Amino acid sequence: MIGQIGKAIRFPEAAKRKLAATLIRPFTHGSFAEEPHIDVEWDTLIILDACRYDTFEKYNPFDVPATCVKSNASHTAEFLERTFTENHHDTVYVTASPQVVGYESRFHDVIHVWDSNWDDELRTVRPDSVTDAARAAMNEYPDKKLIIHYMQPHYPFIGPTGRELATHATFTGGLQEREHLSIWELLSAGKVSVEEVRTAYEENLELVLEEVTELTDELNGKTVVTSDHGNLFGERVSSLPIRLYGHPPNLPGENLIQVPLVELPFESRRETTVSPPHKTDSEAEDVESRLEDLGYLQ
Repeated sequence: MIGQIGKAIRFPEAAKRKLAATLIRPFTHGSFAEEPHIDVEWDTLIILDACRYDTFEKYNPFDVPATCVKSNASHTAEFLERTFTENHHDTVYVTASPQVVGYESRFHDVIHVWDSNWDDELRTVRPDSVTDAARAAMNEYPDKKLIIHYMQPHYPFIGPTGRELATHATFTGGLQEREHLSIWELLSAGKVSVEEVRTAYEENLELVLEEVTELTDELNGKTVVTSDHGNLFGERVSSLPIRLYGHPPNLPGENLIQVPLVELPFESRRETTVSPPHKTDSEAEDVESRLEDLGYLQ
């Protein structure tokens, strides 16, 4: 308890965000999907982390329209826990998200791109690094399904607006003890505007979609593009006059659980086989520091 109080004193904006989510949670009008929204046929599943349906629809690069589906989670850790409850030993998971640590035994292989290709300057994994890892996995595992988990459009924002906003995280006039504040703390403190953050988020989406469209041209079988959960930019998700930012866990607000799902056309399905997992746990390091860079653990 004393430790929690001390953390709240050191990081008041993070504490305020957590308190707001706690107050609102019992009054949220929405509900999570009872079944995982990825329970459709696919050979490759592409996950865009924290991608809202409405924003994706605005920038949808495909000829196929996106369907608005309801997620079973408002946080990646919940999505993984509620979705991958069984073994998927016919599947290789290529991930930029450290949240997948601990799921190694559920899949034939988990490729932790964030562990091998972390960009220290951007404090995230560049989308082209995920694309490269996905191509390598396609060549190494031609008989397996693929899950390709990009970090974008999730914060940190790596487009021109996002990089400019990142300077605020270093010059915040005594707001912090960490090297960086998350964008959501800066929003809460009034250091950046919702309009700036929305622009940075949309730039992140455009950057990752450039990679996704290039990769999908090379994939065989049926490809589905979706997200694990959405994101908030100050919307109210209950009758209480409290606005939320980011994606608090266990909170079924409309723009937190409405995500896109695109089923791309295909000529034939990929033939897949089941094989024992390569490893039963992760040897990756620096998990907590990477999660903090991504805006978690605050």
